[in-house]
Amino acid sequence: MTAYSAAVVAFLITVALLLVLRPLANSVGLVDHPGGRKAHSGEIPVIGGIAMLGGLVVAAVMGGELGHNGIVVILAATFMVLIGALDDRFDLAPQFRLFAQAAAAIALTYGTGFAVPDLGDLLGFGPIATGWLSLPFTVIACMALINAFNMLDGLDGLAGGCALVAFGGFSVIAIAAQAPASAMIACSLLGACFGFLLFNLPAHYNRGFRTFMGDAGSTLLGFVLACVALAMIQPSQSNIPPVFILWMLPIPIFELFTSTSRRLIRGMSPLRADQGHFHHQLLHAGFSVRLIFAIYLALSFAAAACSITALWAGFSEPMMFGLFLLLFVAWLGFIRVAPWIGVVLPMQLRREREHLAH
Repeated sequence: MTAYSAAVVAFLITVALLLVLRPLANSVGLVDHPGGRKAHSGEIPVIGGIAMLGGLVVAAVMGGELGHNGIVVILAATFMVLIGALDDRFDLAPQFRLFAQAAAAIALTYGTGFAVPDLGDLLGFGPIATGWLSLPFTVIACMALINAFNMLDGLDGLAGGCALVAFGGFSVIAIAAQAPASAMIACSLLGACFGFLLFNLPAHYNRGFRTFMGDAGSTLLGFVLACVALAMIQPSQSNIPPVFILWMLPIPIFELFTSTSRRLIRGMSPLRADQGHFHHQLLHAGFSVRLIFAIYLALSFAAAACSITALWAGFSEPMMFGLFLLLFVAWLGFIRVAPWIGVVLPMQLRREREHLAH
């Protein structure tokens, strides 16, 4: 089975599982209740992560291109979804979640032999080697991306949409680089994200069957994206310079950096939830959930397209890193002026409270 076929299979399996598991969600307690920071209406099943994992496993295994490393990724991802589902049901302590994330990342590095050998030639003086810090840096990077997607999963469609674009970009690069395992996994989750978004888009048609991905879903997406990115920067694999990976994940990276910095400056734990994420700021500025989703999707797609184009055109790593920093500054500037933009938005683009996911 080709990688493209895997995307179709994953889409179908994910949709089927979402329909089958929906009636069971309430009986096992996998539902999200409104209240507190959660402004959605009614009880929403939290089964998206489990369904997407099912789509990934069936499609990737049927594809037959996984090899040893791909199987390690699937097993570690399954463990991560299990921990995420337990967190969705029982609200696990943050320390336990971090321990599980670290364990999965360590198992990934030892199981595949992959680690971040260097950061690439970001400054124009040659590759910045990680040396003896290679293993801890790899583990921390995996954990960081998992938590970045957890931060992103605050409104309908945001985490799934950004992951969809990233997996699409990785699929293009992996197929072009003839990396079958990475292509199979990326295409499988591309299809799974498509299937999930049918149930999670901020739209009118799906109000009766809206579904959340939960921590199981955000953990799955962040972890597998980290796995695919790690595989693609390996000299023995696709050998993609790390800076091009940044462009595939701009908003999660921006969110992680600013949220962690903000909480540390305020003397808070980096793991403590707050209302300071970018999507919260845009909501407070008057942007509707649909508009925020469109902005996130557009920026993610534009950045991924720039990454692929620049990679194939042979753009230098220092140039791409400098442009990425400029993009970050421009995004922060947009967030800063958002309240003034919100004042002049037409009514159809203004905030609608009922679409809040968390």
